[in-house]
Amino acid sequence: MSAPSSGARRVRDLLLLGDDLVVATDSVGGIGPKPADTVASDAATVAHFALRVPLLEVLCAGAEPIAVIDDLCVELEPLGAQMIAEICRLAAEAGVAREAITGSTEDNVATVATGIGVTVLGRRRPGRRVGGGSQPGDLVVCAGLPISAPRHEVYIGHPDQVSVAAVTAALASGVVHDALPVGSKGLAWEIPQLAAADGLRIDWRPEHGLSLTDSGGPSSCVLFSCSPDDLDVLRGHLGDAPVTVVAELG
Repeated sequence: MSAPSSGARRVRDLLLLGDDLVVATDSVGGIGPKPADTVASDAATVAHFALRVPLLEVLCAGAEPIAVIDDLCVELEPLGAQMIAEICRLAAEAGVAREAITGSTEDNVATVATGIGVTVLGRRRPGRRVGGGSQPGDLVVCAGLPISAPRHEVYIGHPDQVSVAAVTAALASGVVHDALPVGSKGLAWEIPQLAAADGLRIDWRPEHGLSLTDSGGPSSCVLFSCSPDDLDVLRGHLGDAPVTVVAELG
């Protein structure tokens, strides 16, 4: 007897449930202010980047984030409270209300290292398909630069990092055909994924000057496809982040 269908499927790094729900998740461990952490960082920074990755994945899938679940492997006071405050602040940039954020802390046993898992639930917007939408002639635009620790110092508000608020505004502008956060495999991996979703070829812009192999770490940059006629409109929504045309799709 075959197992009943769950209605779940995977697209890119996302889990799709039925016709309208999108789930993304990420975790961070061993980075933080506790004595056994491998890399030292403050609690707010750890929480920020743990949420940033799945939040951008949901946004770039054309979904509206509707809930955030944070599972913190630290005590509520003081570290958990600091993490929750930053999670609420960053989630608000994507329109998620405080009432739609829940989670748990570890208050039963003492912990000596920091750990956090974050899940973002989104609702797909009508008519927006997950993974694809680019058209022949579209430009591939990189907002932000591929940066990651330990090669770079990565922090909240880094000028080479596109903000969640800017990505949210760009996606709401109506000029973006597809979007994809850049992760650890860099532009050389992500741009072909963007093109392949619509069966398009890539015509690289050799003058773009960006490294194709540098890690994007915690999604420090985001790829957008748009018509050349809409490039200035897109730039106008991306704030002060570096904006680079890296390829054309054909």
